[in-house]
Amino acid sequence: SALNEKITQMPKRLKDVLSAIRQERMKQGNAGGGSAADNEALVNALDEANAKDDLFYYNALPKLPQGIRDSISAVGPALALPVITAICPAIGMLATGVKVSVHGKMNSLNLISYIAGDFASGKGSIDPVIDAWTSEVKEMDKMYQQKEDEWRAKKRAAKNKKEQPEEPKLPVRCLTLNNTVANLAERLANTEGKHAFSFTPEADTVAQKWKSAMSDFSVMLRQAYDGTSYEREARSADAVNVHIDRLLWNVVMCGTPDALYRVVSNYTDGFQSRIIVAKTPDNTFTPLSDNMYVMNERQRDRIIQIAHLLPLLTGEVVLPKLEDKGREWLEQIRLETMKNDDKVKARQRFRICPTTMRMMTCIMLCKVLETLIQKHGFNGAEKQLKESPDLWKGMLVKTQTPTMLNVFDVLADYQLDNALYFFRSRIEDAFSSKNYCSQSPYDRTHRGKNDSIFERLDVTFTFEQAEQQSVAVKGATATHETVRQMLKNWKRQGLISILPDKRYQKVTSII
Repeated sequence: SALNEKITQMPKRLKDVLSAIRQERMKQGNAGGGSAADNEALVNALDEANAKDDLFYYNALPKLPQGIRDSISAVGPALALPVITAICPAIGMLATGVKVSVHGKMNSLNLISYIAGDFASGKGSIDPVIDAWTSEVKEMDKMYQQKEDEWRAKKRAAKNKKEQPEEPKLPVRCLTLNNTVANLAERLANTEGKHAFSFTPEADTVAQKWKSAMSDFSVMLRQAYDGTSYEREARSADAVNVHIDRLLWNVVMCGTPDALYRVVSNYTDGFQSRIIVAKTPDNTFTPLSDNMYVMNERQRDRIIQIAHLLPLLTGEVVLPKLEDKGREWLEQIRLETMKNDDKVKARQRFRICPTTMRMMTCIMLCKVLETLIQKHGFNGAEKQLKESPDLWKGMLVKTQTPTMLNVFDVLADYQLDNALYFFRSRIEDAFSSKNYCSQSPYDRTHRGKNDSIFERLDVTFTFEQAEQQSVAVKGATATHETVRQMLKNWKRQGLISILPDKRYQKVTSII
């Protein structure tokens, strides 16, 4: 069972144990206890293990396309997954006309992400990368904002006049989160059906500005993720009245874990499952050195090339191999979680799959544009896309190679690990509270496959043994009825069969 265990990053509990051992050996070394050489060697070994663990997902990635590759080069391997998590919403905003089929339904590339990390953990190096991806849109926004400033000046000049200058409805797309609900809703209504984009390097801006209206913020982002309609009615003629058919708004936030819990404070309304959470590596004990990774002009220019071409892509596309990959991952997680009766992890997979399919589409669009640039040059690629508007669709289907599709597993597993790392205990507490009706409230910790209820049982077992192992894993709140329902689920899924003497037997092909 241990050998069959799915390999992911080091579990949080193991990291905590190793950190405690490290601190103990450091104290012993300072106090002169034990062999100084042995203590130093162990501390160095633990530091190396942590560094390798932080690069686990980066090492699993293949060579990525232009734009994505340059973004990673600008921040370094340790921040590879956080920067991918940050730029995919920007790519989705730029490719605002693209829709991809997810489980039979067309989805826009709507994405919301949060980069969590302690202070001085390197989050700031992501800012110039986001700026490069959004630079052209920001230049357009500056022109619109100048027109707004001119209107404000005219309005002040005509304060007491009968004729007032008409307020312009300008499609500003890069929106600050340091804003009110009404102003933000009005901005979102004026984007002419294109994606808006918001980025904040300090999520505390959201936590403070929206403190009294966090539920409004949550609702707006949930509707933005789903691309549903957004309505805001007010009786006053001067108040903001908004009617948006499809709310398209991609958001990226950076901040500490503490700020994350202030932004996502409700764990039962679906907001948490719509956010991609990435975490920066733990650099607490990393020696101070020169920053080797700073964005250069070549990286910025290559990003801007891809960002310039993305708005030219419009239309709907079906990616059957990506769909199959998503379904395969969903089934794999379903079977894993069923064996451990892990409902929190099982439920997280539902939204992680479509989110990852959208992220994969963003990455593969960059691959299509890279291929065109390599073949025709930058100007030639733009000409090709304008002359053949559907050219990109056939090319996108061809990018569904096994190597590219393996990126799906990396991104999906990374999201799942982080969702459980930050939210598992809070989700369980929320669902087991008196304010929420839960079928099976219990406290649990993160466990691997080899520590699941299913794996603890012998090939042939009784109901009493299943009940005993359920109590061992879940605690005393595992009831007779929940165990019976768990065994029914296992039997329905073909994991076990019932013997004539009423005992249960694991199905040979599953073991």
